Amino acid sequence: MEGCLYLIKQYVPGLSPSERKVAEYLINHPVEAVGFNITKLAQKANTSTAAIIRFANRIGYKGYSDLRLHLAKEVFSTEKPHEDRLLIELDESTTTDDIVKTMVGITHESIEGLAKVIDRTALEAAVETIATARHIVICGVGASGIVGTDLQQKLARLGLLAIYTPDSDMQIVQACALKENDALVAISYSGETNKVLRVVQEAKNNLTPTIAITRIGGNTLTKRSDINLFVPNIESLFRQGATISRINQLMVVDIVYAMILSRFKGNTNAILKRTWEAVSHVGETSANAD
Repeated sequence: MEGCLYLIKQYVPGLSPSERKVAEYLINHPVEAVGFNITKLAQKANTSTAAIIRFANRIGYKGYSDLRLHLAKEVFSTEKPHEDRLLIELDESTTTDDIVKTMVGITHESIEGLAKVIDRTALEAAVETIATARHIVICGVGASGIVGTDLQQKLARLGLLAIYTPDSDMQIVQACALKENDALVAISYSGETNKVLRVVQEAKNNLTPTIAITRIGGNTLTKRSDINLFVPNIESLFRQGATISRINQLMVVDIVYAMILSRFKGNTNAILKRTWEAVSHVGETSANAD
């Protein structure tokens, strides 16, 4: 797992008070913490050894020893540490060049963050679930709905029976009809959108596997989904969060699409060729284009 300190910072907003003490101490004193055993760290952070173990497990490590090992690798790395960069305040005096450099820069940093927080095991599980499902329902509203449309179109190109509708009530209705051999993909950056959570609950009532694309750090959607594909928690860095979070969610869709192509190449090549030919206008005559 890459970027131990980056990962810790991502989880801070959703931690319990005792776990947050651990996170804040590690962020502020990483070099010293590497030399501590779990008892010493608990004393220094004014918390318990149980809280340290819970914290390590919560952020994806196999106990404190695993967390300490990854932290040590980062602390003693010869690479220059990455510094979070806040978005500049935009007003009428901001130059076009500043806006271009800022947007490109923060997008680049956010995509790098995605590579650090997304779980590879969860990706494999999500791809297997989607690729073998009889029927896939996709839900999401607002900016997440744009991501849902992109996912539906990509899965359709692969010959998978996937459906997305922007009507949130219809998303709930569709979830009611799902079966155990179907799949639900729920997209919500906040993880707290009521309509999306209702869709997930209806799917779970039918024992349908649920996959979430949501921010890291803990939210209601994370707790209710079977498989979680995380994007960086960047709302605090970028007030117009739907822009960058949407790009990260779209990147997750592209990763899933590429993985299905690679894992199920024999099943997808023919349908990709056929769907491209079916919608291609190459070679059409003017008479056919009437």
